[in-house]
This record gives sequence, structure tokens and C-alpha cells, in this order.
Amino acid sequence: MSINIRASLLLILALAFAAPVGAQQAGPVQPSKAEAALSQAAQEGKYTFVLFYKANDPATSAMNTTIQQSLAKYKNAATLTFVYVADPAEAGLVAKYDVARAPMPMAVAIAPNGALTGLFPQKLEATHIDNSFVTPTMMQAMKALQENKIVFVTVQGSAAPVTPAALAGFAADPHFNTRMVSLKMNASDPAEAKFLEEMGIDARTAATQLSLLAPPGILVGKFAATTPMNTIAAALAEAGKCCDDPNCKHHQAAPQQQPAPRTSQAAPAPRK
Repeated sequence: MSINIRASLLLILALAFAAPVGAQQAGPVQPSKAEAALSQAAQEGKYTFVLFYKANDPATSAMNTTIQQSLAKYKNAATLTFVYVADPAEAGLVAKYDVARAPMPMAVAIAPNGALTGLFPQKLEATHIDNSFVTPTMMQAMKALQENKIVFVTVQGSAAPVTPAALAGFAADPHFNTRMVSLKMNASDPAEAKFLEEMGIDARTAATQLSLLAPPGILVGKFAATTPMNTIAAALAEAGKCCDDPNCKHHQAAPQQQPAPRTSQAAPAPRK
């Protein structure tokens, strides 16, 4: 179950574009102009749209115009910077996102926390810019997923807050504790409405729910707060997202168990 086509394709590409371990140069390196712009935007809590290009051709000009016009309403929330992919000074950023041989021009949207929230080769529409701005919790979730971690999102409804019973078990389990992130949000928070929609959660639901997301952008399931850890771990294993340890008890138990109960239906179909 993909969150949606924008998020899932984005996360797949983000993982593919991750810089190899040890690719950075040793010792202090003066940041390039684009890297400095990214750092400054992050400090100010702003998104950065990076326009990678190989030539000042009509496609690049058109993409630049779309970004400039679209960001006019996000003056205090985003900035734009340019990277000529043949510029030696920007080689580190080009390598980080592995765009040297990518279709050009390419716009990359980067959230203040470093999460990639948009990748748009060759063509760009105003709606792409709008969709690149995600909710605070979604931003954290996307960052964690791009770091190949599983993400638990506790969604508190109007009833008394409840801490899902399974979270402590996952945090204590060596199969999961180093590769899990636990987030919390309120269903009534209007700033999180987009993320609720992506996860297929009704904001009017009173009870606490637990959503489990796995790389590259898979909604493994939505569970009641009282769901035991083994049931959720079995669902993770059934989705092929448990672990690589053949001796893992959750991995071994998954084929014998029935599909884990969900508190609501699957995530909505990908939007085109």
C-alpha cells in the first residue's frame, strides 16, 4: 500500500540518490554557493528548491519561470538556488543527489530537515511546487524513511491520549530499536490534515491510532493503540519489511499468522 504516487516515487528516488558512504572528502571543505544556500535555508526553517541544469535552454528557462512564479506565495517559506552540473564547485551536491546523468533540467525540493519532498525532471507544474510542502510530521517521517528506517506515527484523537502498548516492545527489541522512529501527532491539528489524508485516517476518529510506515513509502497498516507488538511485527514481516535475520521470530512467525487487524481501510489509491 503506497502512501501515494508522489511520496512513494519520491522516496524510491531519494534512496537511489543517497550518497555512498565515504564519498565525502576528508577534512573541512568550503561549502559551495548552493550548499551554503541550503544550510542558510535550513537554519531559517525554509524549504530549498534546487534547479539542476546543463544548459540555459528553453526547458530550463520554463522550469525556472514556473518555480519563480509559484514561490511568490511562499516568500517566507522557501528559497531557490541554481546548480550548473558541470561546475566543479558544485560537484559535491551533484554527487550527493546523483544527478550528473539524470534528465535535465531537474528541480529538487528539500525540506528544512533535509528530507527530499519533490523530484521533478524536465517538466514542472505549479501543483508540483504546492505538493512539495508537507506537514511537520510528514516531513519527519519522510526523512526517516529516506534513511531506511521504519516509522511509527501515533495519531491522538479526541479521546484521552493513549501510548500504544507495542512501542515499548519495539524499542526494546534489537531487531528494531536501531532502525525505528516514533512520531506523535494530533488528528485535530489542521497543519497535519494532508498527512492524515495520505494515511487514510479520519480526523473525527476519537481513539488513538498507530500507523506503521516502511521504506520506500509503504503504509504497512493502521492499528488500535492496544494492538500487541507481535501482531504488528507479523504485519511488518508479511509486508517484507521486517529484517534480514532468518532467525528473527517475527520473520518466521509471519506465514503462520492471519493478516493483522487494521482499524480502518487501506491507504487511498495513488493519485495521478
